[in-house]
Amino acid sequence: MPELPEVEVIRRGLAPRLIGRRFLAVKVGKKRLRQASSPQRLTRWLKGRRLERLQRRGKYLVFRLEGGVTLLIHLGMTGRLLLDPPRRGEPHVHLVFSLEDGLTLAFQDVRRFGQVLVFEPGQPLTPLTQVGREPFSRRVTPEWLVEVARGRSRPLKNFLLDGRILAGLGNIYACEVLFGAGLHPATPAGNLGLEEWGRLLREIRRILKRAIQQGGTTVNDYLNSHGETGLFQVELMVYGREGESCHGCGSTVQRLVQAGRSTFFCPRCQAGK
Repeated sequence: MPELPEVEVIRRGLAPRLIGRRFLAVKVGKKRLRQASSPQRLTRWLKGRRLERLQRRGKYLVFRLEGGVTLLIHLGMTGRLLLDPPRRGEPHVHLVFSLEDGLTLAFQDVRRFGQVLVFEPGQPLTPLTQVGREPFSRRVTPEWLVEVARGRSRPLKNFLLDGRILAGLGNIYACEVLFGAGLHPATPAGNLGLEEWGRLLREIRRILKRAIQQGGTTVNDYLNSHGETGLFQVELMVYGREGESCHGCGSTVQRLVQAGRSTFFCPRCQAGK
């Protein structure tokens, strides 16, 4: 699933091309996404409206159109937003937006778990009400994390994946952040002190920033808006490296399953529990 860095890379790629242009038409494929506004609703609220801003909130892309209309897009597990028009007969293209100056934005999604939802002026953006604080926000501090985690026995890895607390962190970056901070993924979140949360927050911001600079991480399906893969995967320290030697100490990278997700870690570098 595209995580915060991938969605931010897509936003930065789309914004210069799309902002200021009007939506002219919406074409919907035969197989619809599992969560999408109707073709009639999309056409009614998008057609003829100019895109004023393109923002990111967690893993959502937030298209702010004139007149107070908002288009929310979530890429789900395998979604892609591509600027080039799809070739005739190309599979898994479920939506095609036509904009001024001949621009075409296509939504391609093999598994169809993506979301494309339009909200009329004044309508609450309900999906965003469950999105936590942005990791780069000044409101996210070690002191705040200590308070949120206080008394919680859930594993630290699961705490980081809770998008109602911190927005946009997914499995890949949670594994990498915990390695960088030298913390075991099974550590109860409530056991961390101020210094440890400070170290963890620095790693969260460092790794997310670096991943954005590298264009995101391509493990399976991710492509940016120009159809290009990310490069951060060559810098992964533990994710996907079960049985390989740790880049830090030479120990064997291990894997455990937490809440149905694979967690990769170094038993020596992350020994503290």
